[in-house]
Amino acid sequence: MHRRIFFAAISVVLSLALVTGCSASTTGPSVKPRHEILGKSAIGTDWRMSQLRLILPSGTGFHVLLKLTDGDKADGYFYLEKGSNVDFNINADSQIYRSAKPSSGNVSSDRFSFIASKVQGSNYVLQFNNTANTTKPVVVFLEVIYPVKGAIYIPMETTP
Repeated sequence: MHRRIFFAAISVVLSLALVTGCSASTTGPSVKPRHEILGKSAIGTDWRMSQLRLILPSGTGFHVLLKLTDGDKADGYFYLEKGSNVDFNINADSQIYRSAKPSSGNVSSDRFSFIASKVQGSNYVLQFNNTANTTKPVVVFLEVIYPVKGAIYIPMETTP
């Protein structure tokens, strides 16, 4: 008797899943942050420059990792192509920089420069978060200049 009830319940659940569809997640690919590599180039023999466009849907963030050694200098800037506010900070073993909010309360661009130190480690994360109170994405243009011996890494998205 219990066996019949169990198989009947399984049949109902499978039938409903086939009719209504079933999804493992309610978030689609449109709500994930993404990036575009706009350009990379050498600057002389000692420096590299990378340009990225980051598309950050509401409530999402994006991390760019810089791998540097003690004494390496990194320099860059960003501005918003679309949107009104982004939270930006640079972290290593601790936070080394955070964009100051202007009197308007919105960060729409910033310039940064820092020197890597053994104390902070060799991994520096440039972190962008869309904190705007809107459903529209924020689009960030980012340019980073760093030594040739350094490296820049961006998340790789996997598709099912």
